Amino acid sequence: MNAPLVTKCKNKNGETEYHLEFDSAWDGFDSFVQYLQRHWSAEVSEFRDDVYSRRWVLRVDGVPVSVYHDSQIGNYFLREDGVSDQRQLEQIEEDLVRRMS
Repeated sequence: MNAPLVTKCKNKNGETEYHLEFDSAWDGFDSFVQYLQRHWSAEVSEFRDDVYSRRWVLRVDGVPVSVYHDSQIGNYFLREDGVSDQRQLEQIEEDLVRRMS
């Protein structure tokens, strides 16, 4: 059985994190951001790159999507604006899995 490309979990704040299991490297972060820009017309609204971590916020159809790289955890994305509606992130996950299958 194949491992899932994206796994989900709730963080300590109750937000759903979408972990990209197929590429946990620093460059995988760049590839995912480019995917969002190319296929979802995402625009970067914030970015911070540190030595072992990154956090960028992109807007996809008005929805803020936070994308993280952590050298211990890998790459993941979530919604951190206090809104529980995950439809946009679910659609991104479905499209990403479809494109990679």
